[in-house]
Amino acid sequence: MARTIRINGIDVPVIADDLTGAELKKAGGIPADRVLVRQGRDRNTIVPDGQRVRVADGEVFAHHARHSKAAPPTNARNSNARGPAASSGAGPAAANIRHRRVRWEAAQLAGGYPGLHVADDDAWVIIPDFRLPAGWSPNRTTVLLVPPLTYPESAPDGFYLGSQLRRRNGNTLISPGHYFQGHKNPYADLGYYWYCLEDPDRNWNASYDSLLTFVEAIRTYLGTAD
Repeated sequence: MARTIRINGIDVPVIADDLTGAELKKAGGIPADRVLVRQGRDRNTIVPDGQRVRVADGEVFAHHARHSKAAPPTNARNSNARGPAASSGAGPAAANIRHRRVRWEAAQLAGGYPGLHVADDDAWVIIPDFRLPAGWSPNRTTVLLVPPLTYPESAPDGFYLGSQLRRRNGNTLISPGHYFQGHKNPYADLGYYWYCLEDPDRNWNASYDSLLTFVEAIRTYLGTAD
């Protein structure tokens, strides 16, 4: 029976009710190196290329660049590095492109995240009351995104979460991995910790990626093991 699924907001018709991740990418015209995820209420679940999944009419998927979670060097954990705010300047044309992309993408995000706020100079985007995947405590926090001055050509260098979050490990709540107060964090005094989500292989593609796909990556990687 024919059915329609949605991938990154675009309707994609499919016939089979059982497809692999690679077949779903092909149906949606998605490059093979992208991460395909099934969207849930509080997290995204990665659909590997070789895994078969049953799809229902109206089911929602997303795709984003492949990032990695990495710890900073041991000797940098307590540094006072200024992080993203210390990036070098950009020319007027690049700054105008960045401004338009940040504003347009933030407006789109605001539909799903009420209360979203953008700095007057586009230095950051705040998403309050962001729902965290199961296992995090508390289950909601504020997310702070910092688009680099080279955005949208470059991915954000990680992101920031409210402080004092914990993650369940069996019956114990522990400090999450990749979550740092001092490293690359000019916002520590405002109560944020930096979460290390990197793009070492330069998978970010400005033709596909945006603040919207980066938020989907956040939902994905916060729900995967440390």
